Amino acid sequence: MQKGSGKKWILVLLFTGTLINAIDRASLATANTAIANDLHLNMETMGLVLSAFGWTYLLFNLPMGWLCDKFGTKKVYGISALIWSLASALTGAVKGLSMLLFSRVMVGAGEAANFPAATKAIVDNFDESERGTATGIYLSGLRLGSAITPALMVALMLFFGNEAHPNWRIAFYVTGFGSLIWVVLWFLTFKNSKKRSQPLQSSVRTTSEQAPKMSLMQLLKYRNTWAIFFIKFFQDYLYYLFLTWLPGYLSTARHMDLKHVAFYATLPWIAGMLAQPLVGVISDRLVKRGYNVTRVKKTLIVISQLLSVSVIGAAYAGSAISAAVLLVITMAAESASTAILWSIPQDLAPEGSAGALGGLMNTAGAFASIVSPILTGFIAQRYGFASALVLGGSMMIAAALSVVFFLTKIRPLDMLKSELQIEPIAFNTKTAAKNSANLP
Repeated sequence: MQKGSGKKWILVLLFTGTLINAIDRASLATANTAIANDLHLNMETMGLVLSAFGWTYLLFNLPMGWLCDKFGTKKVYGISALIWSLASALTGAVKGLSMLLFSRVMVGAGEAANFPAATKAIVDNFDESERGTATGIYLSGLRLGSAITPALMVALMLFFGNEAHPNWRIAFYVTGFGSLIWVVLWFLTFKNSKKRSQPLQSSVRTTSEQAPKMSLMQLLKYRNTWAIFFIKFFQDYLYYLFLTWLPGYLSTARHMDLKHVAFYATLPWIAGMLAQPLVGVISDRLVKRGYNVTRVKKTLIVISQLLSVSVIGAAYAGSAISAAVLLVITMAAESASTAILWSIPQDLAPEGSAGALGGLMNTAGAFASIVSPILTGFIAQRYGFASALVLGGSMMIAAALSVVFFLTKIRPLDMLKSELQIEPIAFNTKTAAKNSANLP
């Protein structure tokens, strides 16, 4: 367990690493119109390109979680950041569709380590009562990175080019190679924790009751494992819609020029950046005051998810300004719900399995990173962006329903052997009734 100054530095590293992760992930969305024009790609093809990140992001989430648990966060996260930084820089050198796809799948492979590694680092170095705040802080780096990216990429493209011919290639070189500075800092200053904190309600579990690290198949036996998997998919569908298509929506559906796109595509991410640590602080304070952890987190996440349905209003707003306001509310709420959601696997993880459980949940996000860009591009091409935004809002309704009806008590999966029959997914009517009786 790290001391106060050590914890703060870990948060700085996780925050900045996640911020850089977001820049290298979101840079293609800002440049996609310029790239499509230069490489002669239509919206459906760009939807495929924008989803390519998710192909390897999906495949590598579980292995990265396992690798973090086995070899430590420092080595796995550092090497992964090196891979995604170089791959992002490679985007600037592409000559056609195949090379563009390759660069994006390599970015996805590298970035798959980010959240499993961060989850393990938080579990290993922070007490239960600190994790909501810590998670909200480092996750806000993702939103800040997404907020910076439109303005940063537009500035670079216009500085090295002009409005008629923006130089997107140089922009990728600068952001990709610039990310290597953080890689060096990570290897020089981060230290793996030799001792992790006890999970929630650890007083119930004695030393003799410590269970061995759970395998992936064992984790999949539990209802709450599947609950966070589905919640993550529904929630991240909307996140990846914003990440990959927000600039395209503003330029195509709202007819904004490049500079206005940079401004209005930034505002939702700034709102999300502010919302994440705020909701983490609220969650931790309520828990410290003795409120039930399950009730606190489920209530906060459902309220946030329902607020994010504002995206449907943005689809039919009469003016671009009204739509922008609703998009800001949507992303602030989605970001708040994400902060709470990422604290849940930290509470659920059995000893030594935080990376694996985090990787498992983020695999659902990787599914969304593939489905959302492709489906959004397809729907926008044929039916318009309004229909695509309505589907994104509907996904958040599905996420809220999953929290209410699928997620049960939030506690370590292996905390009490006598409760193992409560947690696993019900396969028959009797077990289903028993599960329902144990809902908070």
